[in-house]
Amino acid sequence: MPLGVYLAPLYANEAPHGVGLGLELTGLLFMLLRFWDIVTDPVMGYMVDRYRTPLGRVRHWIILCVPILGISTFFVYMPPVGAGPGYFIGWMLVFYVGFTLLQTSRSSWVPAIASDYDDRSRLFLWPEIISVFSMLILLAVPLILSTLGVEADRFGQVAVMGWMMILTLPVAAALSCFFVPDPRLRGESKSVEKFEIRPLIEALRGPMFSRLVTMELLVSTAISVTAANFLFVAEYAFGANDAQTSMTLMLFFVMAILALPFWLWLAKRTEKRNAFFIATTFSGVAFIAFIPLAPFGNFTTFLIASLIAGIPFSAPIFLSRAMTADVVEWQAAQTGENRAGNFYALLTSFNKVGSSLAFGVGYFLVGRIAGFRPGQENSDGATFGLVLVFGFLPGLLYLLAGQLARRYPLTRAVQEETARKLEGRVEIASGPAEGTAGS
Repeated sequence: MPLGVYLAPLYANEAPHGVGLGLELTGLLFMLLRFWDIVTDPVMGYMVDRYRTPLGRVRHWIILCVPILGISTFFVYMPPVGAGPGYFIGWMLVFYVGFTLLQTSRSSWVPAIASDYDDRSRLFLWPEIISVFSMLILLAVPLILSTLGVEADRFGQVAVMGWMMILTLPVAAALSCFFVPDPRLRGESKSVEKFEIRPLIEALRGPMFSRLVTMELLVSTAISVTAANFLFVAEYAFGANDAQTSMTLMLFFVMAILALPFWLWLAKRTEKRNAFFIATTFSGVAFIAFIPLAPFGNFTTFLIASLIAGIPFSAPIFLSRAMTADVVEWQAAQTGENRAGNFYALLTSFNKVGSSLAFGVGYFLVGRIAGFRPGQENSDGATFGLVLVFGFLPGLLYLLAGQLARRYPLTRAVQEETARKLEGRVEIASGPAEGTAGS
């Protein structure tokens, strides 16, 4: 989220207020870089599944992420004025490699730790709470600096965010590697020996995962469209200054954190797919509501609308990952292989495709079609076009994702049946060994 809300506008804005790449070029570069990840993500997923060390299955990958992300964050978040496309492409590629490896490793850890349908939702809930809380702190940087009387332009604000990430990442990695177990997945009887495209294609053809990655694509596109244009909408459509925008973002994420226990309760009370449907429908309506509110053009209206939109924000994110864990277990029951890394790498790939489309298509629509130009005087028509992209496009995508979730086939009953089969296999496999030991 900080990447979209503050970093993309920093690179897009004209010098001296930004790097000076321009709106359309920044969007195009973000889009092309994200599409490159479609090639690298499955390879990283295979590496996580295949290569293990005495530290376990994923701990060593978490450790490796720290220097990759630390170095690339320094250069990505602290660019010089006038840095060209080559600088942006080079360091963003390194950043995305580290980020993908971290996401894939962390996500593929969960199916082995939690074997219960609802427990997986809980385990993905807490990382989401911590993630949102971290974003809350990062996005509060402009407000904090303003409160302390520290004058910092957009370069300074983004640099502080970068240093916070660089300093906290090693601590988080160390805590997770020291205190979280790294067991084998239930039902796993063999490791992945070689990289194959066939299992990935089969996974995408299946009715469960194909629907799930499409939902992920729609939601990630919606999130990134709003993130990429949030600062512009706040300033140009609703007249908010930097401090007010920062405060709004803080409260947006506060609402997201406070609402997460409700979404977990709803998923446990009904089904994950039901909670996903309600959350995305809520989000769709909330963002479309920005359009009729824009003519009022005041900060209070923007603040209230943002608070409401924040309530369902995090629900689809943790629910889709918990649903993927169920698919990983179901697949292990069929083949005996733990391909969690591959499944989460594919999920991440579709997430990135959504982000790339949001920046590429979203910035093209805002800049070329609506005629909006950041840092310049804009007509009422251009500003309304900006709000239309910000509200209607993500609103429609959220609603479509909700409709797909309604017919998601891997329900609680299916997962519980899969669990019973796997437990039966474990008992059969362990029975003779115990009997031999006794004799």
